[in-house]
Amino acid sequence: MATTNETQFSEFECDLLSMKIGETAYDVKCIGNIEQESEVRKVTKKCCGVVAKSRTYGTGNGTLKLTAHMPYKCYVELHAMDGADLKDGIYGYGRGSLHPVVPITGHITNEDGDEKYKAWPCCTVSTGPADKIENGAEEVAEVELEIAFTPDVNGYGVYEALADDLDEATKAAWMKEFTPALMQVATV
Repeated sequence: MATTNETQFSEFECDLLSMKIGETAYDVKCIGNIEQESEVRKVTKKCCGVVAKSRTYGTGNGTLKLTAHMPYKCYVELHAMDGADLKDGIYGYGRGSLHPVVPITGHITNEDGDEKYKAWPCCTVSTGPADKIENGAEEVAEVELEIAFTPDVNGYGVYEALADDLDEATKAAWMKEFTPALMQVATV
């Protein structure tokens, strides 16, 4: 059933993110917050020095800011700290650490428990590892990541859909098997 003009969805909680690195999909379930900012390109037309027309276009680029507790192996792989020249269990970060491009998918609910799915198909952590340790703290600090997203082969940097608008095959594949082709209309 397609969304009507009266449908409201206020993003309230992101209870699951999935980050697919190579063949492994890592679940991030302990999320503090996630913030998305998409970039735009503005074009203006002036007549006699006065703006007569203004248009705004999406670029497909943007930034995600994530605070969460995540699997250590996921953190290591997002920062390309798993050098082939290091012994098993030892990780390093330096000049050879090229951050991978990964898809990130999210399951979001509103205040009534209605579901929405989001995906950022081409993401790269845009900051290096950063730590803050506070001895005697009463709360365990979350990992903070700044993630750049760029458009995929279809020109989209972000996808989203209400669960009620998705067919069962797309819904089942969204979190772990996301690809840009999954989002496209099937051609015969």
